Amino acid sequence: MITEERAFHILQLDETATAEEIVARYEVLKDEYRRIKDETEDLRTRLAYQLKQIELDDVFIYFRRKQII
Repeated sequence: MITEERAFHILQLDETATAEEIVARYEVLKDEYRRIKDETEDLRTRLAYQLKQIELDDVFIYFRRKQII
């Protein structure tokens, strides 16, 4: 279960971040994780970054439900 504290930790932001900062950080991390996942040949690394992408999506959904973004 995602909590607000955990969501900010995943995005590497402090809890005073604005909605714009949250969305921007989400997009940057999502692109970075996708690039790493796509460029690696190692199956474990691919899977790890796929899980990170899922976690980011969970954070995005959490913030949407709480109407923060």
